[in-house]
Amino acid sequence: MRHEAAPTTAPGDRFADVRPQSPGFTATLDQRAGAIRVRGHLDAVTADLLRGGVLALQGLGHRHVTVRLMPAASVDAEACRLLADLAERLGAEGVRLEVRSA
Repeated sequence: MRHEAAPTTAPGDRFADVRPQSPGFTATLDQRAGAIRVRGHLDAVTADLLRGGVLALQGLGHRHVTVRLMPAASVDAEACRLLADLAERLGAEGVRLEVRSA
């Protein structure tokens, strides 16, 4: 999963400020292991992309999903909150979300 920065939007576009801070964000899914390797900056937008990957692994039957933050990865406060909310929701469904530094 790769996210590129969107082109500049027209003035007044209500989505103009919804852009990741790092156009180099990548998340690599390992479907067999139920893991996602993350590089770049994790903000609200890229955390939502990551959420899609986590849910895809859950859909494949994984009951434990690991997100590995590679050494140069960074996470802002909003992304932390979103991941904590996701972990709580998944936990209620019997799925463990583990986020750790590589």
